[in-house]
Amino acid sequence: MQDKFYGDNRDLVKWGTLANLASQHEVKQILQVLYYRPNLWPRIEVDRKEVEIAKEVIQHFRNTKSICGLESSVPVHVLGETFTGRHQYLAYLIGEIKERNLKPGIVFLDPDTGLEPPSRNANLGHVLYDELNEIWKNLEAGDVLVLYQHKTGMNNNDFITPKLQEFVDALGIDSTQAKYAHAPRFNTANDVAFFYAKKE
Repeated sequence: MQDKFYGDNRDLVKWGTLANLASQHEVKQILQVLYYRPNLWPRIEVDRKEVEIAKEVIQHFRNTKSICGLESSVPVHVLGETFTGRHQYLAYLIGEIKERNLKPGIVFLDPDTGLEPPSRNANLGHVLYDELNEIWKNLEAGDVLVLYQHKTGMNNNDFITPKLQEFVDALGIDSTQAKYAHAPRFNTANDVAFFYAKKE
């Protein structure tokens, strides 16, 4: 996730969904995996001079770890290390999953876009099929895997059905195990969905 996407209506839907799933599945912790990539912010003009936006302003409005202060019975841990390489990041993530003290939990994958396209033409905004499968294999019984999915460029307005099937295929599970959440009545957040499955 890039800084610039943090704190919009999608975050209301995102954390509303996660709070509901945490309660429903009685988990002990939410581990948010940011796939974090910091932004280079454009400069602003003040009295016809270009100046940087003050770091403290960016930190206040785009602090991706501020969710840890959410007043909730389920603590949130943010994996906010910078995402620069896939192999190292996946190894680090698997280590974090295995070392959790609070289980079962939600492991929430929060890339910019979601699951890689069927063409396999992925970028750093995607989680790869193989990565998703490896993460799933390392979860324990009772854990819930949640994946953020942004609407794809498909002409079809129903992006959820085909992407949910890809999620199922990547995990190698029965389609009855996978579910989704979305907010069709949120005009500014109706282009996202959250796919999830509980490890049995």
